[in-house]
Amino acid sequence: MHTIRLLPLVLFGVLTLVGIPIDSGAQGGGSSACSCSQQDKLDLESRIKQVKFAMQELDALIKEWEAREKGAGEPLILDPESKQVVEDTLNFKMAGVADPNARRFGAVTDRKCQITIHSGATPCLRGALEDHEAVHKAACKPAVEQTPIYDILGTINWRLNQRVVDYMKEEKAGYQKELERLMKELEQQKKNCKTLTKLDPSMQGQLKGALAQQERLQSANNRLESYGKSLN
Repeated sequence: MHTIRLLPLVLFGVLTLVGIPIDSGAQGGGSSACSCSQQDKLDLESRIKQVKFAMQELDALIKEWEAREKGAGEPLILDPESKQVVEDTLNFKMAGVADPNARRFGAVTDRKCQITIHSGATPCLRGALEDHEAVHKAACKPAVEQTPIYDILGTINWRLNQRVVDYMKEEKAGYQKELERLMKELEQQKKNCKTLTKLDPSMQGQLKGALAQQERLQSANNRLESYGKSLN
């Protein structure tokens, strides 16, 4: 996926102007990737809430799909439609519990087991995203080394022989790893930061505007990609 690279630079400029380091250890020489900023703390707390909610939702979905399998008397195998349903359900539920002022960034592990983290992801959140995607990469690598499975477009897709339930369990394991890193970052920030730096109102407004524009452009990019796939 192509990402818009200008906006992360805008965010960097906003944070730099107010003296908040984007990629620095917190006060006191700790190992946390988070700075001593209210924004980093807000981002962490919001994401922790989202991840916990996602794990609860996955527990319910797993129970539902296991009941479906029992009724069908056979494994229910993942396909693009069922995978999209799971993803859309989680995204919708997680969006509902996110703090509107928190920054949110995506990550993906492609069919070749390569991890891509959103270019604008802050150091405070990047490690947790990497830990999450590492779970998917670990599941991907042995699968792609087996007999290749191709979708209707002739593209290798190792998930086409995976149970829906196993996919959701893998997703939950990814969120568990992400949660562990997020909690660690939050604890490190509390330990290392005696005070938290807050953006002044004007800079906060600029940051929100840049983030909103980033999300709009990313949404437009996603729609274009979906349209392009529909033409193939």
